[in-house]
Amino acid sequence: MSINFEDALKAKKLRQYFNEHGRVFILVDATRDEVMVPDFLKGDPSLPLVLNARMPQPIYIRDAFLESNFSFSGVSHHCVIPMNCIWATYLPESDLSSGMVWDDAMPEMVKMMMSQAEAELEEQAPAALSSVPSLPSDKGEKAESTPRKVGHLRVVK
Repeated sequence: MSINFEDALKAKKLRQYFNEHGRVFILVDATRDEVMVPDFLKGDPSLPLVLNARMPQPIYIRDAFLESNFSFSGVSHHCVIPMNCIWATYLPESDLSSGMVWDDAMPEMVKMMMSQAEAELEEQAPAALSSVPSLPSDKGEKAESTPRKVGHLRVVK
């Protein structure tokens, strides 16, 4: 594994986010050959892993990779995740809009699924808005109904 500037910067941001919150999810492209996870998890383009400061084992966030012993179904496995295979991090109590995404590391399959889901939401939004009554304003007029913004991940470059 070679270290590059983008990976080192991602590692720094991930360390800061993890140190700030103490418990975060990371999404890993486990379809990549260089990802060391149990065989039954290989092939998942959005494998979620929990990083928790209270875990008894150390979690090493190096400039080129993340390394720790993760437990799956009660069995510990030594895992090594290259930084270029981590494509998002977010808070477990929240949705993806609470975190960061590294668009350049996001698998194409996930990008396609997300754009398809966004297109479906856009198609449904006008129908949903037409059924929501407008609230009167202070001037006795009907307020214009505007769609509520849906949270998005921050793209980190």
